Amino acid sequence: MQAPQAPQTFAAPGSAQQVTDALGYLDTLKAKFSDRPDIYSQFLDIMGDFKNAHQLIAIKSIDTSEVIRRVIDLFNGDPVLIQGFNVFLPPGYQITCSTNLQGVDTITVTTPTGTTTQLA
Repeated sequence: MQAPQAPQTFAAPGSAQQVTDALGYLDTLKAKFSDRPDIYSQFLDIMGDFKNAHQLIAIKSIDTSEVIRRVIDLFNGDPVLIQGFNVFLPPGYQITCSTNLQGVDTITVTTPTGTTTQLA
């Protein structure tokens, strides 16, 4: 895993800054995976499932925790992309990547109800 960057600050949901951040993130993904369009396509599929889940309250195809898990799996080993996904998360959710003193890479997902830590 690459060294994580400093914690990010996030714009208010729905703000112009959040839209700019989200578009910048998509541009970063396109550039990083220009030779692997399947990765970018998988990300768009995840986001489509996530959007549909929020539009269809009665039929929930994917929840926020599942979206986070899928993004972590897709971008495994890239803390910048994993943490950059925070721009798409609802209020109360945050992903942070770190390396502990033993050199173990850790991804921490904070939810509105608590914190779940996963080793990467």
